[in-house]
Amino acid sequence: MNETASDTLKIGIACAIAVHCFGLIFFTSPKYETEDVPLNVIVKLETSTAATSPSGESIGMESLSENNLTEKKIADKKREIYLQYLEDVSLCIHARRFLVPDSARLIGIALYKIQVDANGVFTHTSLYKSSGSSKLDEAALYAVKACSGLVKRPHSTGVEPMNIYQEVRYQYKLK
Repeated sequence: MNETASDTLKIGIACAIAVHCFGLIFFTSPKYETEDVPLNVIVKLETSTAATSPSGESIGMESLSENNLTEKKIADKKREIYLQYLEDVSLCIHARRFLVPDSARLIGIALYKIQVDANGVFTHTSLYKSSGSSKLDEAALYAVKACSGLVKRPHSTGVEPMNIYQEVRYQYKLK
């Protein structure tokens, strides 16, 4: 081969490698979607309802003194009980997702705002964020209503009605 052909071949190979690298970097990198981030429960909790003392007075985190570890331990325990209650409600609802016929074929997430009374009865339920499918939203609402009163609300969460936000997830053939 003469020098010109050799140089042309080297330039051609270098260009091919550069184009392939460019393609690999910019066309095959995974795109991060915010909808892929798992989100189980949205909790909107005011400090006055986060914990109550045995006398019924609220214990907010800002009212705890550094020296009073007993009140802090009580507040932490009550918060733990509250979060366990939210988990129990979620498990109850998700166990009843497939009560509606053909709901096993649904895919999506509906977010409901649920008002819970002192006994654990859901007094008001509203669709906070639709899944985009009316069938899924209706099946999720049925599952939410089926759990009303089944999970007893802990006394430490107070007696005032409280709002919780619960996602109901559907994935094809996933129970």
